[in-house]
Formats: sequence, C-alpha cells, structure tokens
Amino acid sequence: MTPLLSIRDLTIAFDTEAGCLAAVSNLTLELAPGETLGLVGESGCGKTVTALSILRLLPSPPARLTSGQILFDGEDLLRLPAAGLRRVRGRRIGMIFQEPMQALSPLQRIGAQLAEVLSLHRLAEPSRYRAVSLEWLQRVGIPEPAECLKAYPHQLSGGMRQRAMIAMAMVAEPDLLIADEPTTALDVTIQAQILELMRTVRRPETALLLITHDLAVVWEMCSRVAVMYAGEIVETGSRAEVFGQPWHPYTEALLAAMPAPAGAQRRPPSTPAQAPPLTELPAGCRFAPRCPYALPACTRHPDLDTHADRQVRCWRAAERHHLA
Repeated sequence: MTPLLSIRDLTIAFDTEAGCLAAVSNLTLELAPGETLGLVGESGCGKTVTALSILRLLPSPPARLTSGQILFDGEDLLRLPAAGLRRVRGRRIGMIFQEPMQALSPLQRIGAQLAEVLSLHRLAEPSRYRAVSLEWLQRVGIPEPAECLKAYPHQLSGGMRQRAMIAMAMVAEPDLLIADEPTTALDVTIQAQILELMRTVRRPETALLLITHDLAVVWEMCSRVAVMYAGEIVETGSRAEVFGQPWHPYTEALLAAMPAPAGAQRRPPSTPAQAPPLTELPAGCRFAPRCPYALPACTRHPDLDTHADRQVRCWRAAERHHLA
C-alpha cells in the first residue's frame, strides 16, 4: 500500500547555549492510510519534535532542518508555501497536543475555537457552526455540550479539555491524526475513555500516529510500533513482534520496566542511569553506554537494518538475526 505519510532521513538540530543539539537524526518512518503507529521512547528522545516537524510547528530559530523530506500524500510538507501548509494543517492533518490547557486559547470559549476551525477550512456555513460544534462535542462524550460551548478552558476538567481538543482535531475528519501523549495527567478511567474515543470517532481510513511513553497504551491502540532512542529510530515492527520478541536491548529494557501483573515474576530493568545529553552523544551506538550486551563493534554507529517487515539498529541484533 502506498504510504500516506513518508518521513525520509529527517534531521533536526537546535542551536543552544550548550552547543548544537541533534534532536532528530536521519529519521525514516512510514504510515499507511488507516494504520495506527505507536512512536515510543523515554522523555527527550525526539518524539514530540518529530510530531511538530510534520506540521512545521517548531520555532526557527532555534530549530533547524538539516536534511530530509516529509511526504504527505506525495507532497513534501517541508517545501510547501505558507498558504499550502494552511490548507493541510487542521484540515487533512489533525493534531491532539500533549497539554490541552496550553494548546487551547485561554481567552476564547470552546465554541469560538471550534467555530474557528470550521471557518478557516470552510467546513460548514456560518449558520451551521453551532450545530456542528454541538454534534462533535456530543460525539466525544461531553455530557452538556451546550454549556461546554460557552465555557472557557479553565472552567473544564482535564478530561473535558482533552475531549474538546479531540473534537477540534477531528471535526474536519482529517486523513492523518497525530496524538502527542493524549492521555498524560489523566486518571486511568478517563484515559481508557479517551483512548476509546480516538478509536471510535475517527474514520476507518484515517491514519493515527500515537506518540507516547506508555507501552500499555501502544498495546491497546496500535498495530505497529516504532521505538526511538536519543533522536533515532532503533526498532520498528508489528505490535506482536516488538512486544513478543524485542530485537533491540533498549526495547527489551522498556518492556522490562512495565509494571508486572499482580503475582507475576519479572526481571528488573538492567539499564543504568539516563540517556546521554543530545549535545554529548557517543560516536558509536548511542545506547552502548547503558547496554548490558555491548560488543566491541558498538564503538561504530549501526545502520537501521531491515529484515522483512522489521527494522533494528543494533550490532548484536544484526549478528543474532543474520542481518546484512
């Protein structure tokens, strides 16, 4: 199937007082129509930078695109003029941001913010703005949608703000939905409701890029997984493959760090310390300083090897699985 989204060799750097910070390095990723891809990794690995770069929402400076392409339906978003990009943002690509209190305007009522989406993309006649907005607030499970239309974001709970943001992202029925940590800071009951909303409200052909560090959410929502570490993709594969037989030691450590069911025995994670600062990356494998299986070859930087439908960036995995 032809990919809807194809990110090729994307490299993004930030100029900081500490030096040049390589937030994303030679990232390649594809997403097909209707597919759900989970992009996972610990905080600071480059997940959100990747998401924001798709819609060119990174401030420049300090962000700099060093290389790469982001092809959406065959068109390079990085080369689109501003007018062309406005036709894509919110209309063909919707985004659920990490913190709704910061993403929603505190000075506008929810109804006005939904109406703005409808107006900018000419999705309805002005006389229909209220009716369409009410319909979408009902679809995302807000119990009193008419009252929500009149409310400011600070008057809503975290779960209600997140529902309102999902409505804003989905009202245009986009081809691609990017969800950046959509359940952060929500309790488990509300989290389950939000995930169910994302599953049922979007069209079957809408692709979903779900960014999270919660592997339980990935297991529940995603058909395919991409694992990031220190700005790089280190493993990709189907959910069953990656969870059932991880090839990269970092993926193995992430899975080992998941809470075990009551009474289950689980080996504790063996990864010490934290990821290296992006201004001080090792010359070889970026995970080698924390890896319990490090080899002499790990002083050289590994490529992202492909085997069938899986990819891995690891010298040990290349040896074990005979990847050329």
